[in-house]
Amino acid sequence: MAAGKGTGVVLASGVLCAAVIFGALRWEHTVALPMSAGKVVNGVHHYTVNEFNYYYVPDHFTWHVGEKVQLTIMDRSQSAPPLPHQFSIGRNLVTRANGFPQSQAMAVGWKTNFFDGVPITAGGQTGPIPAFSVSLNPGQKFTFSFTVPNKPGKWNYGCFLQSGQHYMNGMRGRINVLPAQGA
Repeated sequence: MAAGKGTGVVLASGVLCAAVIFGALRWEHTVALPMSAGKVVNGVHHYTVNEFNYYYVPDHFTWHVGEKVQLTIMDRSQSAPPLPHQFSIGRNLVTRANGFPQSQAMAVGWKTNFFDGVPITAGGQTGPIPAFSVSLNPGQKFTFSFTVPNKPGKWNYGCFLQSGQHYMNGMRGRINVLPAQGA
């Protein structure tokens, strides 16, 4: 009989521990993380994308063709040691036979790169950058601006580091590009 009571205490402790861990993770995803509302200042839509371990906040956007956008990407890795992360936007994932994205570290994981031919302004310079992506070390941030190109439809963003493992672990998001407002 005593063994049954001990087993019940261990089981109750395990359930309580699991509930606390689940609650903490849920709180982190809903309350504790900074959220991006996309403020508009002087006609420019400002967004911040926070890179955590295997997920982005926010994980979706809606933009309109012709909108001016300023994105700040921030690596907020929480692991020990902290992980570098990447951000690129594209369509149609290029995969290998095992289903993993075909990329080591750059934006070549997409058949179509969103920024192909799109002038990007960063660090006071403007110009198109083929296969544009942002790779950051923990604690770093990078801000760039662009005008949403006439490429309506569904686009994805993701991190392809560690031979695509970050993407496979869920580090991805979606962008819905709509026609210009009033068009």
